[in-house]
Amino acid sequence: MLILVAVLMGLTALAASVSPPPERPRDERRGAPTASPTPPPVASGRVIDRRLDATGGTPARIVAERGDTVLLQVEGDVVDSVSIEGLSEIDAIDPSSPAHFELYADTPGSYPIELLDSGRRIGVLAVE
Repeated sequence: MLILVAVLMGLTALAASVSPPPERPRDERRGAPTASPTPPPVASGRVIDRRLDATGGTPARIVAERGDTVLLQVEGDVVDSVSIEGLSEIDAIDPSSPAHFELYADTPGSYPIELLDSGRRIGVLAVE
């Protein structure tokens, strides 16, 4: 068993010595500092914090402008999944655990908010 381990370690060392070293960015090879990665854009809009009731009633309308951050909490006495159609956002909801969404409103449009299992619309997110 020790011989097998020694042979495998030797083969690993041989493979590591023959493989080329990883390439460094072009700026490092010349000694110049590399550019730091660009941070993601910071939302310059408002923060819209809304709560929706999933148990019934009139569907709510949430209006946001491009650049806004939308914080959405959906509460209710139902066991279902909440979907924001067109944004590929889904979260589970039950009476003890609301669904939470944090969205950056960057694409104008109207996005229905629905309960998937019951097929009921509980609101709409409008990005202008």
